[in-house]
Amino acid sequence: MKFSILNKYSLVVILASLFLSCSDDNNILPRSGTDKTAYEVIDKTMQEWYLWNEDLPDISSANYSSANDYFEALLADQDRWSYIANLDELLAYFENGTYTGYGLSFKFDSYNDLRVKLIFDESPLAAEGVTRGWKLVNINQLAISNLSEEQILNELDKSSGTFIFENNAGEQKKITASQKVLDQNTVLKRKVIPYEGTQVAYLAFDSFLGKSEDELNEAFTYFKKKNAKELVLDLRYNGGGSTYISNQLASLITGNAFQDKIYSKTFHNALQREKNDRFEVFFEQPSAYGFERVFVITTSGTASASEMVINGLKPYLGKENVILIGSKTHGKPVGMYVFEEKALNLAIVPISFSITNANDEGGYFDGIPVNYKISDDLTHDFGDIDESNLHAALEYIKNEKFPVITAAKALSTNEREFKKKGLEELIDAF
Repeated sequence: MKFSILNKYSLVVILASLFLSCSDDNNILPRSGTDKTAYEVIDKTMQEWYLWNEDLPDISSANYSSANDYFEALLADQDRWSYIANLDELLAYFENGTYTGYGLSFKFDSYNDLRVKLIFDESPLAAEGVTRGWKLVNINQLAISNLSEEQILNELDKSSGTFIFENNAGEQKKITASQKVLDQNTVLKRKVIPYEGTQVAYLAFDSFLGKSEDELNEAFTYFKKKNAKELVLDLRYNGGGSTYISNQLASLITGNAFQDKIYSKTFHNALQREKNDRFEVFFEQPSAYGFERVFVITTSGTASASEMVINGLKPYLGKENVILIGSKTHGKPVGMYVFEEKALNLAIVPISFSITNANDEGGYFDGIPVNYKISDDLTHDFGDIDESNLHAALEYIKNEKFPVITAAKALSTNEREFKKKGLEELIDAF
């Protein structure tokens, strides 16, 4: 067994477990006469590396019909994230953001309309003009309003489909498209906004993947060229990824001012503590461009590597200069390693360590609270100054105080997203 440790595949990711989407993930390695090795590998990995290995139940794998079912039964009550997956698909995604789909993601707004929350550059629907904020009103001749969430997922899981979208002007567009192999762009938008005499850098960042390294370097080189003075970091849907890229982003933000100082600390179970507990330091970034403070847009989808950046910056910029806008983060102060069993094309991804910042602050299982509560504005694209979360940051930069919240923009309990597990939740797109 090979595993990747504290490198580009050392993971801190969000993986919800409330609802399984339509996929084969729930039937990974169904039991057969030759599957004994898979169960043995899972047992060995969990006993040696699982953060909560002392809580592993005394159960027999013989009572489970698949390795995935058995793995799920091993997890501690507080563990919402550990999973197993197809190794080839997982590594392809972590390196290049490669997956097969339509290249976009959806979210239900407070009116129960299903809106595009993000769309990747290579999406065949982006080529037809679809942007964030458009409503999906019909799929394959079926009205969205008449479908359950499971039925919608069934339609989105099909290799081709006919969609009717409605833009914010009320105009509808019918599009027929097929799923394709695509590489997601992790930087969804980067721009510099001249606002009331201040150059404001805006970065919408979706995942911490291997390809993110070049994308982030390009963005911060652009910010430097444009002489940006303030930074708005939009992590509202960023569920995490590589700790290496997390460190890179924090180092870019701080402009190499804290090079070689502790960025994060990791703590393992008793078996691994002596050999593997360690700390990571800020490392030099040629594209670094220091900001004295950062405004971070967050939701419950902001997790792990994203929370690691927020928490890791506070000891150095000061808590008062890491300003959160939106809703509290997901709450995942723990991380994972990818254990590779190539003979079975199996990746085992258990929670393996907890994380703190340089001041030993962590444990935010309830999420990191925000400074300014406001609902996710699904009616405007990323970087639009009229988008309510970005507008709140711009107004604070202008006036050193947030605008008065209106009832229409107050936090809503009706917004929701599809719930998935494993690699599908990590990709978080169709």
